[in-house]
Amino acid sequence: MPVPKTVESPEQNVLLATLPKSEFDKLLGFIEHIELAAGRTLWDSGEKGLHIYFPTTCLISLNYDSDNGSSISVATLGRNGIAGTGIVMGNVRTPDRAVVQYPGSAYRMKATTVKNELKECGDFHSLMMTYTQTLMTKISQNAICNRLHRIDQQLCRLLLDFSDELQSDTFNITHDVIAGVLGVRRESVSLAAGQLQSRKLIKATRGKLKVLDLKALSSAACECYSVAKDHLDRSLATYGSDHNS
Repeated sequence: MPVPKTVESPEQNVLLATLPKSEFDKLLGFIEHIELAAGRTLWDSGEKGLHIYFPTTCLISLNYDSDNGSSISVATLGRNGIAGTGIVMGNVRTPDRAVVQYPGSAYRMKATTVKNELKECGDFHSLMMTYTQTLMTKISQNAICNRLHRIDQQLCRLLLDFSDELQSDTFNITHDVIAGVLGVRRESVSLAAGQLQSRKLIKATRGKLKVLDLKALSSAACECYSVAKDHLDRSLATYGSDHNS
């Protein structure tokens, strides 16, 4: 369980906050606040989604499961994103499984409402298309990272992502959970965390991890976090300049 800032406003979600005010005010009538417990499955592989989710203080993991029972997270979504792009793309049946990785708040919108808003509002449609592209970039970059980079670099990337998505430098998180997200052995995570702690980048205690030096952690990471984050920031800035003028 992380320790994010306690914020209940839907504007805590960057995507909702990026919408033009008129469209944001309209959507307030269609979204509902929801508390999500850790481990809750929002949809299973092959299902059509009933809602899209705008996380504010929770994290939602998009997982892919193999035939042998193993699972890997391809992306973790927090305040910078939405879960449910399959609905945006026509409510297709997606191969991923969405699970609440960490408890907290989110806002959700019914799939039928999403469909109507995509047709009626060009601003909302453009934002959803913009975000879908940035999510594909994040998933691709995570795949590259998991394949090419060391475990300590992957851990740095994950912690930078968590810190940004939750606006926190402290997480109540176990090595088992991190191993599950990265798709590696727990022992590998413990070794990597020990290396980062010896360099005074983090402080790891039983079930808790604190980032001590965010700048140094960024320097120790590979480029994967910054590539995905910079792409998101540029895309949303371009959207904002085109739709909020």
